[in-house]
Amino acid sequence: MRILLILAGLALSLAAASQEIYRWVDKNGIVHYSDQPDSPNAVLITVIEPNAYEGEAATPDGGGSGSSGSEPDEAPVVSPYESLSIVQPTPDEVFFGSDATVSVQAELQGTLRPDHSVVFFLNGNRRPAAGLGMQLSGLARGSYFLRASILDRNGEPVLTSQQTTFHVRQASTRNPQTPVPPRPRPRPTPKPAPSN
Repeated sequence: MRILLILAGLALSLAAASQEIYRWVDKNGIVHYSDQPDSPNAVLITVIEPNAYEGEAATPDGGGSGSSGSEPDEAPVVSPYESLSIVQPTPDEVFFGSDATVSVQAELQGTLRPDHSVVFFLNGNRRPAAGLGMQLSGLARGSYFLRASILDRNGEPVLTSQQTTFHVRQASTRNPQTPVPPRPRPRPTPKPAPSN
């Protein structure tokens, strides 16, 4: 079986080169393929032209052959920034209470271009930012997924941060999340002075 697969692969590679393939079966029942009829029983096989695709040639200015000639195609967007990350809240940070305010802050390596804007996505919903930050309040109990994106003037993403997760928990009367003051350490009892 392995030999048949090898021969079939060889036949296909030969088909691409010569387009004339001969097939025959020898006295041991082995099927042979060749570009030469090496047996009187060889039969010429009709090879169907293989599917081929030729891509458009790229031009140095980024334009393709699909432009109308009056305006060159726009070059693909290349990010002028090194990185974008969310530094606040920290991954898996927990906030307590429905009145908790979550400060969101992103860090950008590079200078934000005037025609670009920063937006945040909270559980997939777009939230406008004030510069590289924003405040979230009135969040219900649960886990939240947050990421930041820089959008160009057409609203297309130029750079997106990795997603971070934070959690909002509600304090309960059975298990309040208020910090417990530390217990004072007992003072060591003074050792009696040795008598002479």
